[in-house]
Amino acid sequence: METSEVKVDEIMGAWNRDRSYLIEMLQDVQEHYRHIPQQVAKRLSEELDVPLNRIFHIATFYKGFTLEPRGKYPVSVCTGTACHVKGGTRILENIMRDLGLEQEGQTTKDLLFSVESVRCLGCCGLAPVVTVSGEVYGDTSSVKVSKILNRMRKSEKAH
Repeated sequence: METSEVKVDEIMGAWNRDRSYLIEMLQDVQEHYRHIPQQVAKRLSEELDVPLNRIFHIATFYKGFTLEPRGKYPVSVCTGTACHVKGGTRILENIMRDLGLEQEGQTTKDLLFSVESVRCLGCCGLAPVVTVSGEVYGDTSSVKVSKILNRMRKSEKAH
């Protein structure tokens, strides 16, 4: 049995293979793989006797799920009112350009970064705000974010 099958068995086992916990299982799959791989969705469908289209419906309905591989370090740029006024949209555009991404939600080729905008992170007094892997960076700029991302990239190369 290959490693991914073992992990999927582990996830289903943690929820007693009870299909009423499908969303929780999908959350665990998302956390482990950073997306919901098609072969895992098929396996869940077969093992839990849930139609595959139901799994894909859930995975595409909820913003927390993605069928495309996400980066190890998710980057969220606030474009809510306060952040927009202080340059959040410009920061988003610069990050995407610097990472070679054409549209939001894409992941860099090295699978390190995924970038998206969010409407509000709830810390308007720190505008403009960017999060990287859940860490909040306030009063930021394109230059500051570029330095943060470069530091993370260097850290990855050191490992």
